[in-house]
Amino acid sequence: MIASILSLLLDVAIVGLLVATIIYALRLNRQLSAVKESRAELEELVRGFAEATAQADSSVKGMRKTAQESGENLSALINRAQTLKEEMELIVQAADGLANRLEAASGKARAAVMNAAPPASSMAPSPMASRPQAAPAAPAPRPAAAQPQPTQGAPTPAGAEPRSRAEKELLQALENLRQ
Repeated sequence: MIASILSLLLDVAIVGLLVATIIYALRLNRQLSAVKESRAELEELVRGFAEATAQADSSVKGMRKTAQESGENLSALINRAQTLKEEMELIVQAADGLANRLEAASGKARAAVMNAAPPASSMAPSPMASRPQAAPAAPAPRPAAAQPQPTQGAPTPAGAEPRSRAEKELLQALENLRQ
């Protein structure tokens, strides 16, 4: 009888252990299922990350290419602007020199006109003073710089310096502006 009780106790212990093993196997199966589902989600997440990385890489390459092209265009514009600036500086320097020469020539011409004009005391009284309602006087003489210049090959007035072509063109332009 002891053997039968002992055999029964052993069977109950084995049944209890088998029940515990089945419960543990069920829990493990649920956890493995959750891992499989998570693995599929993780694979999808990794695929999405790889696609986003590839897209970002191509975008960065495009931005680099665009930045390089923009830099080259900007560099070309800067070089052209520098060239134009240098040309403008040369033009301004030439214009300053021409203005100085014109100013000197104008001063000489005024001095020559003043030296050639009769003194103010020997001049006759003005027609306006003697006749208040008389016709207007002849137009005042133009300054020497604005008077028409002799044509090429014609003799220059006494005491006047021959003018360069640029001076003649400038004086002609000034004369046209006054008219």
